[in-house]
Amino acid sequence: MAALLAFGITSAAQTEVTTYTPGISAEGAVYYLPKTAINVGITVEKTIYTPGELCQYAERYMRINNILQEADLRYFIKGVTLSTEGLPDVSKAYHIKITSNSVAPFIELNDAGVLLAVNASPLQPEKSVVSLAKSKEEKSLDARSFMTEEMLMTSSKAKLAELVAKEIYNIRENRNLILRGQNENTPQDGEGIQIILDGLQQQEDALMKLFVGTTSHQVITENYQVIPEGNTERFIIGRFSHKLGLLHRDDLAGSPIYIDIMGKGNIPAPAPVEEKKSKRIIKEKKNKEDGIVYNIPDKVSIKVYTNRETFAEETMSIAQFGTTETLSSSLFTKKKDIKVWFDPVTGALLKIEE
Repeated sequence: MAALLAFGITSAAQTEVTTYTPGISAEGAVYYLPKTAINVGITVEKTIYTPGELCQYAERYMRINNILQEADLRYFIKGVTLSTEGLPDVSKAYHIKITSNSVAPFIELNDAGVLLAVNASPLQPEKSVVSLAKSKEEKSLDARSFMTEEMLMTSSKAKLAELVAKEIYNIRENRNLILRGQNENTPQDGEGIQIILDGLQQQEDALMKLFVGTTSHQVITENYQVIPEGNTERFIIGRFSHKLGLLHRDDLAGSPIYIDIMGKGNIPAPAPVEEKKSKRIIKEKKNKEDGIVYNIPDKVSIKVYTNRETFAEETMSIAQFGTTETLSSSLFTKKKDIKVWFDPVTGALLKIEE
C-alpha cells in the first residue's frame, strides 16, 4: 500500500526541499500534496408498477378507485451523501534533495505519491462500524395457488373477478370471526391464532394483487466527483427525471442538479513585506522554504440542490481553498526524532511528536 522512502543520517546539515520539476531535480525523494475532490453520491429509488389482471374490475367489486391500468415507471431521489477524497496535486510536487551532508527523514507516501507521514507509520483511519439489518425478502405469492377450482375453470374475466372478490370477502369474514372468538375451530393458544391470521392475510394479499397490481422497488446510487478550484455556484453535476432517472449533465430531458461550493475565507492573507528586506528577513524566508511543505486547508460550504429541493448542506475542509506552510528542516536533525503525520485528503498537519 504505502511506499517507504528511507535515507541515512550523516550529519546535522539541513535537508533541502525544492519545488519538483521532472528531469532537472537532483536524485532524491519526490512527494505530492493532495488536492481535495468532493464525491457526491445520489441515491434514487426506481418504482415499477405492474397492473393486476383484474384491475378494470377493482372499482366494481372492491370499491377501489383510481387504479392504474397501464404499467408505470418512476424515479425518486431518496438522498444525497457528500464525502471527500485526496488526489495528488501535480502543481504541488516537492523534491527532497539528498546530499552527502544531508539529514533526510523517512517519508511515508501512499500509492499516488501523497505525503502521509515523516519518521512514522501513517495513522490508520478509524473504521466506521455499519450495522446491517437483515432484510426480509418478500415472497411473491402466486394468486392462483389460492384460487378455487371454479375460479381456475372459468374463462370469463368478469366471472373470475366476481369469484375472487367473494373469496376475499369470505377471508375477511373468517378473520373477523376469529378475532371476535366466534369461530368454533379457532385454536386456544395465541400462537396458533396468529398463524391462522397470518395465513388468511397472505391469501387476501395475493388475491388483492389481481385487482390493485404490484409495485417493485429498486435502489440505485450514482457517484459524481467534483474537483473545485474556486468558488462555484449552480454548477450542474447531473440531471434528474421522474420518468428517466439520473441523466448526464448535458441531457436536457431532465432537470438540473446543482452544487454550490463556497470558501469561508478563514485563511488569513500573508502580511505584506517591504521591498527593502534586511538580511535577517531574507534569511528567515530562506529557512522557511527549507523543510517539509504541507497544506493549511480552508473550510468550505457545500450545497447540493434542485430548483425545488435542497438535498445536502455540509461544511468540509478543502485543500485548494487554503494555503501552504513549511515545517523547518531544522526539526529533522541527528539530535531530534520528530514524527509528523498529515491528512491524506487535505494535506493538513495532523500531529507532531518528539
